[in-house]
Amino acid sequence: MHKHPHIPSVFLLAVVAASVAAGSQMTAQQPGPRLAALNHRVVVQDSGVYSDAQAEEGTAVYKKTCAECHELEEFTNGDFKGKWGGRPLFDLFEQIRTTMPDGDPGTLPREEYGAVVSYILKLNGLPSGPARLSTDSAALAAITLKLPAAAP
Repeated sequence: MHKHPHIPSVFLLAVVAASVAAGSQMTAQQPGPRLAALNHRVVVQDSGVYSDAQAEEGTAVYKKTCAECHELEEFTNGDFKGKWGGRPLFDLFEQIRTTMPDGDPGTLPREEYGAVVSYILKLNGLPSGPARLSTDSAALAAITLKLPAAAP
């Protein structure tokens, strides 16, 4: 049987040519409002991303679920600030959601995890605002956690 060694090369060349031709007809689209908002990173220290009522709910959840194993200083000391400062708020939320409560992680409603995170923000002296902290992963990922320096 006679093979045509150039057929695979010709086929590949045709695919590449078609891709290039199609690419030249593509136009860039401006990001929609939602995408543009996600590209803008909110800095927690400068604007309130949780409400006072939500932080109060977090206080109750903390007392009921967390206080048995965790002291409040764990969430305000230099180690905490060094580990979480400058990171997306989603990282802290997800760490708590996927590991707590100890022995039964992920069993609280997302709203309760959001309330606990709001309480932690309040403990660190970050300002509250009129709206509740969203528990949406993309919204949390768009917030940078900027913590004030630890007291000496």
